[in-house]
Amino acid sequence: MNYLIYGSSFNLVDLEIEKILCGRPASSYSLEEIELKSVLEDVGYGSMFDEEKIVIIRNFEVLNGSKKKDGEKDLASLEAYLSEPNENTTLIFTSNEKASAKSTFKTIISKLTVIETPIISKSYELAKIFGETLRTSGYGMTKNVLDAFCEKCAGNYDIAKNEFEKLKKIKGKNTIVTLQDVEEHVSNYNMTDSFGLKDAIINMDLKKALKMIDDAEVTKMELVPLVVMIAKEYEALYNIKLLAQKKYTNDQISKEMGNMHPYRVKLLRDASGKYSLEKLESLILYLCNMNLKLISEDNLGYDELRKFLLEL
Repeated sequence: MNYLIYGSSFNLVDLEIEKILCGRPASSYSLEEIELKSVLEDVGYGSMFDEEKIVIIRNFEVLNGSKKKDGEKDLASLEAYLSEPNENTTLIFTSNEKASAKSTFKTIISKLTVIETPIISKSYELAKIFGETLRTSGYGMTKNVLDAFCEKCAGNYDIAKNEFEKLKKIKGKNTIVTLQDVEEHVSNYNMTDSFGLKDAIINMDLKKALKMIDDAEVTKMELVPLVVMIAKEYEALYNIKLLAQKKYTNDQISKEMGNMHPYRVKLLRDASGKYSLEKLESLILYLCNMNLKLISEDNLGYDELRKFLLEL
């Protein structure tokens, strides 16, 4: 049996993979790093001993609307393989987004067992899911503590998982997490107060942005989620500008962008006039590199974000 697992949470997707593996070894590829053709060549080889092989193929969404020269050939090759798959090989595809509605994708997906992980965007939705994670780990939080924990984690399962691992190291053998523990040791990823800063940066209001960065430093706003949010906004700006250049209307762009609110489309379309596509690409890359530095270097602070404003 071959699988396709949808989900925006890396950890929730991995939980589903673990259920399939049941402790068995697997090889792993990312379609962002390797061509599908190479993966299919690998899985197509049979073993003379009929050994079981499990292959995890991440970033299936890369194939959506592929503009590569051999993109259609790759999809045709995958469809052909799935029509007569190697019986001793299990493929596990993962995707951050739903597949294209193209007929080729429909045929491919029909040959896969599809698993959709929960979509979590609110703190109360996270609380429902993470409560079970706590129980299986042998830890306990009262409802008000769990609510406070999920609120600080901004309703994001992957953030919550990382913060929980940090708490476990701090708590040691004491498995009861208190409100004081959450207040003192869990980073605040709630970005409610950061949208104004994001908008100031996107609209190149540098004076306002610098003042807000100073304020954020005083309040010790978490930089990693802020940088991720700004990068996603620039990504949306890039896609909207690309569609606008193809003469799409705002309503058409809204549909292409997953039914984005028309007013937000208008605002971003207006803001996109301040940038070229090449400039947007460079800013997105800059932010991605900044994010890696922020994660790996604890002493990196707000000056890195101020440097970014000089790139605008």
